[in-house]
Amino acid sequence: MREPSALSSLVVPPAEEPLTLEQAKARAGFDWVSPDPRDALLTEHLRAARHKVERDTGLALLTQTRDVWLSAFPILPFGVIRLPAQCRPLQSVTSIIWRDTAGAPATVPPEAYVVDLARGEIGLSAAGIWPPFGSLQGVSPITIRVVAGWLDAATFAQQAPLLLQAVGLLTAHFATAGRDAVAGSTDGLAEVPFGYAAAIASFEPIEVI
Repeated sequence: MREPSALSSLVVPPAEEPLTLEQAKARAGFDWVSPDPRDALLTEHLRAARHKVERDTGLALLTQTRDVWLSAFPILPFGVIRLPAQCRPLQSVTSIIWRDTAGAPATVPPEAYVVDLARGEIGLSAAGIWPPFGSLQGVSPITIRVVAGWLDAATFAQQAPLLLQAVGLLTAHFATAGRDAVAGSTDGLAEVPFGYAAAIASFEPIEVI
């Protein structure tokens, strides 16, 4: 038996972006010399592009810390906790903390569970046991802290070149679309640039009905 997928919240954002500032400038066709007042704005475009790709694919692109909130542990001993897509690729599970009916926190011992990094799942070890449902507080009693995402920008570029292309396309689009609209050149302007949908197509979540 598997737990239903849960949403996660960002705790610590990535320390870097998929592209450097110079790479982002090249993608957008800019050639100013940094440092420049426009650097900050382009960095915001780059961050927004990475965030949109994460939202559209449901993946974590670069190393980040996230909290997953659950309402219950698996009922059966062999039940598995399935982490949400935002926690993939999964690097590690930092802790599993639950609160009892009085609101007091307790930590599930690391030796009580095993983690499948490839599948993004957590199951009991041979000697482990999940706290019983009746011992949990009523609202979101379980917090699982994880580290997710590709290790760094270099690893991301090597292992997910299509997603890197998507971030680059969006960064250039965000950085130039407003300028082109103000200049009156709106031909071909769209919400997302040509090629973006194809770049993320194989990573988009599949909804099973």
